[in-house]
Amino acid sequence: MGYTNTAGDKLLLSKAYDAIELSERSSRPRFLGFLNEHELSYLRANISPKRDVGYFGGYPDAVRVMLGAGAEEYDYPIVALEFTYKPEFDLRHRDFLGSLMGLGLRRDTIGDILCGQGRTVVFVREDAADFVLSQVDKIGRVGVKTGYADTAELPVPDDTEELSLTVSSLRLDAFVAAVTNLSREKAARLIKSELVMVDHVTVTDVSQNLSEGATVTIRKYGKYVLSANLGLSRKGRLRVSVKRFR
Repeated sequence: MGYTNTAGDKLLLSKAYDAIELSERSSRPRFLGFLNEHELSYLRANISPKRDVGYFGGYPDAVRVMLGAGAEEYDYPIVALEFTYKPEFDLRHRDFLGSLMGLGLRRDTIGDILCGQGRTVVFVREDAADFVLSQVDKIGRVGVKTGYADTAELPVPDDTEELSLTVSSLRLDAFVAAVTNLSREKAARLIKSELVMVDHVTVTDVSQNLSEGATVTIRKYGKYVLSANLGLSRKGRLRVSVKRFR
């Protein structure tokens, strides 16, 4: 399949087992960062189901979650912060992430960022919450008010757009070329350079075929979901519907 098992993956797994074993010895919950989708997929595939491990990101449908060893949901050191601003300002995920990381926060300190109209909720590690509240009064050039969020009412992000594209086939290199507007040769180079993930797993096989629902993440280009195969165009090319995350 062309899947890789990188040194970073192995280090992550080692850290996860350290947390698990420390929790078992101390009978206290232990936690590991906020995980991205690839890290979560890798750990779920490689940690024994016999170990007392869970995953939670602050709310039921979280994408970025922490690993918790010997933990209940209420144990997780996660805090929801809200940022309110004038609704006419269209602040996006990248605006908040850039501002927060500009404070020196590590990526694994920041969970999901839910952008709504005039209100955004960001999940962070508990030990970073006061620092963020004391330091942030602007996101980019937009003034914001900060506080603790009510997670019973979360914004519903409008962070995707639907694209209708034609591709020569559902091979990975053809799909990557179509969504990035690159040549097949340059798309293949991205894949072989381990810059492309399919369903959160790095893939280096340029000829791998994609199925409906596949998530393709391309470093520096973004994340795409193959929503539907719409059949052949008049010229015999495949028409596909693609969801692009903004």
